[in-house]
Amino acid sequence: MSIRAKVISYLIRRAIRPHFDQVEDVDAFRLHLASAGRFSSAPPKHIQVSHETISELPCEWLQAPASGASRVLLYLHGGGYVAGGLDSHRELAWRLAEAAGLKVLLVDYPLAPEHPFPAALDQVTQCYRALLEQGYEAGDIALGGDSAGGGLALALLLNLKNRGLPLPYRAILLSPWVDLTLSGDSMVTNVGTDVMLTPRGLTKMAGFYLSERDAKAPLASPIFGDLSGLPPLLVHVSDTELLLSDAQRLVAAVEGQGGSVELTIWPRMPHVFQLLAARIPEGKQAIAALGEFLAKRAVRF
Repeated sequence: MSIRAKVISYLIRRAIRPHFDQVEDVDAFRLHLASAGRFSSAPPKHIQVSHETISELPCEWLQAPASGASRVLLYLHGGGYVAGGLDSHRELAWRLAEAAGLKVLLVDYPLAPEHPFPAALDQVTQCYRALLEQGYEAGDIALGGDSAGGGLALALLLNLKNRGLPLPYRAILLSPWVDLTLSGDSMVTNVGTDVMLTPRGLTKMAGFYLSERDAKAPLASPIFGDLSGLPPLLVHVSDTELLLSDAQRLVAAVEGQGGSVELTIWPRMPHVFQLLAARIPEGKQAIAALGEFLAKRAVRF
């Protein structure tokens, strides 16, 4: 663990974790995260950023000079289903575009509690359909997401499969939150080591998102769904975070159902540390690995 990562982890524990533990005031929580997001690096001049509304969703395209015109990463941001957006994840998106040599479509999906499950899933499904209608081939579309966005990305894969739609060629999931019942072992064992998330905060955010729906519904908690027939997955997680068990159980379930999945467990990193690539070397290393995975030849389904 780098010295920079140690310092950043300490600051996150002191300044951000208390707000994750107290999420009753969603507006205040969003404002606090937005304030923290101001420290993100702006896209460099060589990154092309453009805005487009797709299926009524505000979206941003981010493209590096070497990005192919036909290959797309549809990316879904994290934030516990109640926060996050284009501003919070723009830096991660352009870094992925540069590392993978493809265009990134960053999607601003509707948030809870104003728009509970399944609103976000329905909207991102329509967004994916719109890409197909625009002429993008499924074999040229990758999918990605972090934390709640990682869970939403996996739920999107299940929804596409259920509807008989062609699946993306690959997917990257960063510390995915795939079990809203919070039943993983690390929800207990890593309470003292996770510098950002708390069981109390996750329970509150899950409640906002579910709005009294069943937490075991496969399209809300995709760990409980049929995970066969999915495209190759790459999962990143930290060994000290609450969502470690979500990632490990997901990988075991996919492998048990005949799927292709890779798991990288990073030691002592904060939750979704890839967002910190401008400040810690581990973030840059992780993004390089994600880019390499996405750049591999498409496997068509």
